[in-house]
Amino acid sequence: MLFDAIGHVIGVNAAARRSIEQRSEIELVASAEPPHDRIRLLVKRSATQLALERALRACLLPAASALQSPSLRALASRDPRPAQALILSYESGQPGLILQLSPIAPQSMPQSPGPHACVLGVLIDRNCSPSLEPTMLRDLFGLTDAEARVAEAYLRVDTVKEVGVMLGVSANTIKTHLAAVYLKTGCTRQAQLVRLLMSLSEISDEPDGMPAR
Repeated sequence: MLFDAIGHVIGVNAAARRSIEQRSEIELVASAEPPHDRIRLLVKRSATQLALERALRACLLPAASALQSPSLRALASRDPRPAQALILSYESGQPGLILQLSPIAPQSMPQSPGPHACVLGVLIDRNCSPSLEPTMLRDLFGLTDAEARVAEAYLRVDTVKEVGVMLGVSANTIKTHLAAVYLKTGCTRQAQLVRLLMSLSEISDEPDGMPAR
């Protein structure tokens, strides 16, 4: 998710949008304040909403200073931290969504008019299994189709045997492909590979623009 300098959502990818739509305690709503074409991330629990707004203000200080806007600087926290994290909602029987907010470096922001992305939000849904398009692995590391499928399988299962059952191939074949995956990705053990795959899974969905109101 991308937030502008006043905390409105100006971009959200498909994965984040799906997670929000599946929860009753959190939603994207049209802003009641100008400009009315913006979207706000709204949590129905007031204490959580206040925590979200405080976290956004803390992340917005670098952007407010860079834009040299007194009104925006007034919104920013006096004690900014490099990143903020909070739990947005608790559904009955479901873990809450985790939102991690990180300020975008002011020098990387364009000087053109219009809204600029000032805060990056990563939404973590513990109900969803991470997924990764094999095409990304092929493009980044030159994996073959078979190697990419083996690598992506490790987001769901843990052992060579389980990957073999999932893909319908022998354990020896999995070991051969896994050795090639390690070589091409620079990983030396399974834990490293899984960390890489998890990181890539967070950016694998294409941006979905502004969500429907």
